[in-house]
Amino acid sequence: MDTSDDFLIGGDELFQEPRFVKHYKFMIDDYIPNVEKPIAFFLSCSKHKPYNKSPYRRVFHAMLNKKLSISDLSQIYTVSEPAIIVPEEFDDTNITKYDFPPNEMREEGRSIFIERLSIVLPKLILAHKYSFYVLPKHHRKIFEQALVNILQNEKQSKLTEKLLSSKVKYAPPLTYNLPKVREIVETTLKNNDLL
Repeated sequence: MDTSDDFLIGGDELFQEPRFVKHYKFMIDDYIPNVEKPIAFFLSCSKHKPYNKSPYRRVFHAMLNKKLSISDLSQIYTVSEPAIIVPEEFDDTNITKYDFPPNEMREEGRSIFIERLSIVLPKLILAHKYSFYVLPKHHRKIFEQALVNILQNEKQSKLTEKLLSSKVKYAPPLTYNLPKVREIVETTLKNNDLL
């Protein structure tokens, strides 16, 4: 991995930055998801870095700890342009030292983001019993297009529509409706004897 601590600022060109290309390849080839955590949450990146220090993330962690008591069962992944996916254990590394405002993304960057995400997601989804994507509109559209791409390449990804629909659920971002997020997660987990 790139060990540079430079704070990078840009748009689509950051997808080709060696730091992010190496991280993406690491996620595909070497990253081993923690299968002892049956629940995965896919959250969006934030202007505040590292992600785990952002106000949004603090509220989310409070919900997992206090309201649901499932923090120990949960793996958090950040959906990020240009890093694609950042597991929470990498929040304090140089992979989060960038500024890429979503409005700077063009069609080429969007295509790269969706393609790379559709390649790395199956590994993560298959590693966890349930996955929730709690994403605002921008990241939600990208995530859902990646899911469509995965289904179109079912043989390679080993994820069928039935499997995806049973394992992957959308919940609105906390800033929109914290009780609704909690209700969706709680209902899914109770129905499957995880709570």
